[in-house]
Amino acid sequence: MPTSLLEKQVERIEPDITVVRMTGKITLGQDAQGLEELVIDLLKKHEKKIVFDLSGVTYVDSTGMGTIVSCLSRVMKAGGGLRLAGVVERVRHLFKITRLDNVVAFYPTVVAAAENKW
Repeated sequence: MPTSLLEKQVERIEPDITVVRMTGKITLGQDAQGLEELVIDLLKKHEKKIVFDLSGVTYVDSTGMGTIVSCLSRVMKAGGGLRLAGVVERVRHLFKITRLDNVVAFYPTVVAAAENKW
C-alpha cells in the first residue's frame, strides 16, 4: 500500500476557526480526495471558517489546485470562508501563473489569516 504524500492535522482557534495544517504534497489521488472529504466533514459540523496552513506543503499539482478551489467553492456555498496561510514561494507561484491567486485569500501566517475580518 502506498504511503500518503500529504499529512493533515486539524486544530481549532477559538471561537470558531478551524485550521488544517498540511505537510507534504497535494497531488492526484487519495490525498487530494481526502482533503475534500475533510472539508465536507467540517462543513457538516458547521465549521465554516477554515484556514489551510500550507507552510509544510512543498508541491501542488493541477489536481491539488483543483481540489483547493473545489474546497473553496464548497465552503463559500455553505456561507463560510477558506483562507490559505504560509504558502511557500514555489506553490504560490503556481497559484499566480494559473491566476488562482485572485480567487483565494493568502496570508503570511495562520495567525494573520485568523485575525483578519471574515
